[in-house]
Amino acid sequence: MSVELPNSSSPPIVSVLMPTYNDGRYLRDAIDSILLQTFSYFELIIVDDGSTDDTPLILSEYMDSRIRIITLPENMGRPTARNTALEAATGKYIAWMDADDISMPKRLEKQVAFMEANPDIAVCSGAILNFFNIDGLHVPPLDSDSIRAG
Repeated sequence: MSVELPNSSSPPIVSVLMPTYNDGRYLRDAIDSILLQTFSYFELIIVDDGSTDDTPLILSEYMDSRIRIITLPENMGRPTARNTALEAATGKYIAWMDADDISMPKRLEKQVAFMEANPDIAVCSGAILNFFNIDGLHVPPLDSDSIRAG
């Protein structure tokens, strides 16, 4: 992968943005799946949207310097939490991560490599494997017309 790696004063290459609201049941798995990525030049910005479950306690357990936690004083709703995360991002690329999802270990590595190799592309995504749904694998639209229509 031909990615210029940052020095200690450089911004991260990827800002992984994770809004969360009462996702304590899944949160550790979601966070750990990002922290275990093969590509490690990222920041993980977690916006706790006024959770009333054990989310704040779980977040307090993480001491990784790549994590930034923003706590909203009350539930403001998903759009506000997402916009708050986006405003805090400093990376070259944005990777959205839901707090009840798990990223495969090479997700960021593959997505950054693709974006670096294709500077004319503005957005990339990946397939979704549903754990609790009989539909299994969901592959998003792959061509420009289908993406625009979606």
